[in-house]
Amino acid sequence: MFHLVSSLYTQYTKREQYNVLILGLDNAGKTTFLEHIKLLYSTPDSNNKQSTQDTTSIIKSKRILPTVGQNTTTIKYHSDENIVYNNINLKFWDLGGQKSLRNMWSRYYSSCHGIIFIIDSTDTDRFQECYETLMTLSHDENWGDENNNYESTVNVPILMMANKQDLPQAIDLVTLKTGVFIQVVSELEATDSKLLPVSVLENQGIKESLEWLISRLVYNKANKQPEYR
Repeated sequence: MFHLVSSLYTQYTKREQYNVLILGLDNAGKTTFLEHIKLLYSTPDSNNKQSTQDTTSIIKSKRILPTVGQNTTTIKYHSDENIVYNNINLKFWDLGGQKSLRNMWSRYYSSCHGIIFIIDSTDTDRFQECYETLMTLSHDENWGDENNNYESTVNVPILMMANKQDLPQAIDLVTLKTGVFIQVVSELEATDSKLLPVSVLENQGIKESLEWLISRLVYNKANKQPEYR
C-alpha cells in the first residue's frame, strides 16, 4: 500500500520528464534548433520566455558553432491547445553529427524516450547518407531499457524534421517522401515515425512538430516510462 501511495504522490506532484536525442548529419541545424527551443520555452528553474516575435531575430544574431560532443538543455513543455501535456519536461541531448562522432550516439539509446532527426532539405548530395544513418541507428543492437532487455530495432518515436524549408533550393516534403526517403518510410513502417517540414531558423513548424512528438512520447509511455522530476 505504501508503494502505491508513494507512486501516486510522485505522479501527481512531479513532472514527467522525457529524454530526447537531437541527431542528424553535421550542418543540418541541430544546435540552431536547440537554441531556438531554449528561447521558446522556459526551463524548470525559471518562467521567462521570449515572445515568438523576438526569437528569430535573436537566433540570427547568434554565432552558433557546430557541436563537438554534446549540448543539453531541459525545458518545461507548454501547449495552449493540449493542456494535458503541460506537466511535462523535455530534456534534449544535441549530439555532434560529424561522421567521426556518430559512434557515440548509441550510448544514449537505452535511456532516451524519443529521437529528433534533423535533415538539411537543401543538401541533396547527402540524402543517401541521411538514409543510411537513419537505418544504422534504427537497427542498432543497443536499443533496450534499464533492465538490459535489448532489442535490435528502435523502440521510441522518431520525428524527422526536413529543415531549411524557408530557402528557395529546399526540396519540398512531397518530393522528399517520394525520393530516397520513401525507403525510410518503408523501412520504419513498424516504427512510430513522421517526417515534417520546418525552418528552425525562422521558427516555422517547430511547435507543431513538438506537439506530435509529445503525443507519441505519452502514447509510448507503457513501453518507455518517463522519469519524474
